[in-house]
Amino acid sequence: MSQTNSIPLFKSQYSKGRSILTLEKPNSVLNNGPQSIIEIAKSNELKEIFLVDDSVSGFLQAYINCEEEKIKLNFGLRITVCSDLNEKNEGSLSKQSKYVIFVKNTEGYKRLIKIYSLAAKDGFYYEPRIDLESLSVFWDEKDLMLCVPFYDSYIHKNTLFYSTCIPSFGFCKPVFFIEDNNIPFDYILKKRVMEQTKGKYKVINAKSIYYKNKEDFKAYLTFRCINNRSTLNKPNLDHMCSNEFCFESWRKS
Repeated sequence: MSQTNSIPLFKSQYSKGRSILTLEKPNSVLNNGPQSIIEIAKSNELKEIFLVDDSVSGFLQAYINCEEEKIKLNFGLRITVCSDLNEKNEGSLSKQSKYVIFVKNTEGYKRLIKIYSLAAKDGFYYEPRIDLESLSVFWDEKDLMLCVPFYDSYIHKNTLFYSTCIPSFGFCKPVFFIEDNNIPFDYILKKRVMEQTKGKYKVINAKSIYYKNKEDFKAYLTFRCINNRSTLNKPNLDHMCSNEFCFESWRKS
């Protein structure tokens, strides 16, 4: 990455209405249509992209189109991790948070599919879920990498929502992301991440990217409101006080 020392974490249309970016081929992008992550990478001469989606549905399209453009794909699944996948009640919601699982190779992708299948079948409660004990059964550090996202992680939930998420990393060496998107509580989370990782875990600067430019924020917010069945006057959406979740901000940082 030549522009910045942080990693751009793109999210696509396969993430349940959380992004207005697609995985279309660059020559398929219309002038007034949705922007493509592949096109953004190609036009900005990115050698690789980091795609973090909430499902595995977009992997094949991302892989094929990245291969065609000679762009390295780093695919990560953002998934809910609970304390016990068999515990399905309202109380369990306060003990779950998000993690990102990156695949390192073909074997890692096979392991990820098994993980997601278990989460979607046996662990499903409003959404696919898995617990760390079950995750460890499929784990191999040479094939997978576990990352702790900046938002909606156990640190985020425990710090700001008084949740009781208790991690156990005996089976892996997690990597922690930190971000700065001009959200009022960013500095609080960053402080907590640095306190809990000091001398123990690797920390990487990152930026979540859901749209291309700052001027696209209103279009993004409108899209989120439609999916949330809310309005621009009262969106009822988390982290919607900043227009920094874009490629433009990452490029200029």
